[in-house]
Amino acid sequence: MDKKSPRVLLITPGYPPPPGGIQTVVRNIERGLRARNIPVQVVYIDPSDFTPSISDLLPRPRWCYSARATVTGKYMYQKTAYDQVTQEIADFEPDIVHALHVRNWSALVAANEAEVPTILSAHALELEETPLAQKAISAADAVHAVSEFTGSLVRKIRNEANVEVIHPSIKVEDYEKAKDSLSHDHEERPIVTVARFVERKNIETVIEAWKKVDNRLKQGRKLVLVGEGPKKKELKQSASDVEDIKFTGWIEERKKRQLLAESALFVMVPKQIGFDVEGFGIVYIEAQAAGTPVIGSQTGGVPEAVGEGGITVNEPGNPAEVANCIETLLDESTRQQYSRKAASRIDQFEIGEIIREHLESYRKIYTQYK
Repeated sequence: MDKKSPRVLLITPGYPPPPGGIQTVVRNIERGLRARNIPVQVVYIDPSDFTPSISDLLPRPRWCYSARATVTGKYMYQKTAYDQVTQEIADFEPDIVHALHVRNWSALVAANEAEVPTILSAHALELEETPLAQKAISAADAVHAVSEFTGSLVRKIRNEANVEVIHPSIKVEDYEKAKDSLSHDHEERPIVTVARFVERKNIETVIEAWKKVDNRLKQGRKLVLVGEGPKKKELKQSASDVEDIKFTGWIEERKKRQLLAESALFVMVPKQIGFDVEGFGIVYIEAQAAGTPVIGSQTGGVPEAVGEGGITVNEPGNPAEVANCIETLLDESTRQQYSRKAASRIDQFEIGEIIREHLESYRKIYTQYK
């Protein structure tokens, strides 16, 4: 492997444009590698858009990692992914195969057989499928966990796993441009949440907390909820008795950056439901890069994302505690204090810095492997 130009094959079950943490991680690794003129190829194999061939329908014991996988036919995806990645390895001749999800276990197996060093990224929820996670972790030469919290989950599954914590990245400059483009200080800067409307995100608590915030402190502000998901109807019903809550649906990235910059603060207080937990929370650092302090929770990897650029609640299901935190950050001097703290930490999440960490890991694993 050329020290400056390792050839990297990224394997992923999720890729932009759908919003999501894994998609953002993949996109920014690809961007960062290309910015350094490092040969990179992305193999996107979507399980939800997978059509098996006739030969795939035959049960393959090698890929039947659990009874459930056999019954549901999930083994068919593993066989097809293995075949596709085997061909990609032969064509691209990578120095590193980096799988971005445990679903890509068979890609790691293909790399093992081709004697190509392997990396697996771990997030959180996907580790719930423990039999598959065990196989994927065992097949990887190293595991990149998105947070210390996620690293602890990986070690519970396989204590001897070679775990490195490499946080997700963002293009900080884009958010700073949005902040700098503000023509004036908005008197009615909104409070914003950006999330999929699912149980874990706990948006209902944010809605109830907003109702409890002192109207004198709101000063005409609105709570703006950006996102879509299965709980949208329920959430809109919960907010129907007030006029200062707005649902926008998903908005394009440029508008999201602008909204984060215009907002007084960002609020999302996710809860943990088994493995269904925030492994990190990229949107917290996006808000901080836009100059906006954040309110999070103590669950999962959220405290690592929030850092000193915001406040975390101890009880994410307690609207009164969340409301109190909102009122604290609506004090302008306090808000500015946390905004400055956010600005002082955000550069560590710049794509270039995070890619440097990935490259150091790639080279270390390659050297050990060879």
